[in-house]
Amino acid sequence: MVAAACFVVAVVAEIAGVEQGSGEMTDLAAVFDGLLAFTPWAWATLGVYAVVLTPVLGLLVTAWEYATVSDRRTVALAVAVLAVLATSAVVAILR
Repeated sequence: MVAAACFVVAVVAEIAGVEQGSGEMTDLAAVFDGLLAFTPWAWATLGVYAVVLTPVLGLLVTAWEYATVSDRRTVALAVAVLAVLATSAVVAILR
């Protein structure tokens, strides 16, 4: 829902004729400045962050919840999936 709202803001800014803006997705300061300037690029980037972080947060909550009931196998599985996501993110950023 948050991601969709960010993408809607980006589209509205685009339709309103706001300057596109640009930058690297890994430059958080540029993204923050773009959000304040209402640039479509920054709002779309925030939407992408939300799309990527949603499953990560879900896995963290799952691992924590199963850790509280001592289900080590499910915790290990959630942590393994997080490791795969982290590895793929690092490879994508360094590429």
